[in-house]
Amino acid sequence: MDAHRKLTYAQLCTEAEERFGADAMTWAFRCPHCGDVASANDFIAANTSPNFVGLVCVGRHLGALDRNVKKYTGRGCDWSAGGLIRGPWEVVMPPRDGLPERSVWSFPLADAPVPAEVSA
Repeated sequence: MDAHRKLTYAQLCTEAEERFGADAMTWAFRCPHCGDVASANDFIAANTSPNFVGLVCVGRHLGALDRNVKKYTGRGCDWSAGGLIRGPWEVVMPPRDGLPERSVWSFPLADAPVPAEVSA
């Protein structure tokens, strides 16, 4: 299981941009339970909101858990960063729209993509 990490929303955005570039739709998070890596674009492809990226495993929206046989089938799983077992990342959100500073739980960022080899 991933270790707890606490960071600000600004720190998360900076790290994600350094890893994946400026397009937030390509920022990828890794599910700490099954290891699936998904970006906002994967959630759109699953016909759901890209706002779920980093908060739930994409498998939750792809029907990964077959409740009839109680096992995972297909891509991902049904984990949530805000579930019984939180996080593992805690992201401190700044005050906004009358709301105080607060923490939300997140999956960790995925590793940076490996650049494709350039053929000579």
